[in-house]
Amino acid sequence: MNEDFTQAAVKVFKALSDPTRYEIVKMLVCDEELGCCDFDCVFEKSKPAMSHHYRVLENAGLVGCRKEGLRVYYHLEKDRLERFLPKFFEIHCGGTFRKGTTAPGNRVNR
Repeated sequence: MNEDFTQAAVKVFKALSDPTRYEIVKMLVCDEELGCCDFDCVFEKSKPAMSHHYRVLENAGLVGCRKEGLRVYYHLEKDRLERFLPKFFEIHCGGTFRKGTTAPGNRVNR
């Protein structure tokens, strides 16, 4: 068995085992990029708690971020997710990932 694949898979599945992190990934499946304020509107958690969730997802290689001034924007690392959960896009977004597409009802108001 490929040890690198196994260790990476464990990291990914551990990251997704938390309901908040799973929902963050679900939100990013159908939106190309979301900012912290988008997540703050959905999750009633403290900023330190949300930072922890973002960090776990980043360490698992599931999300990446960019900073613009004081704002931080997150995007999904699609290849990483597809490697371990190839049906995730189909299940949560109604098909394969297409850049810029959004499933009805999954978009966050900004």
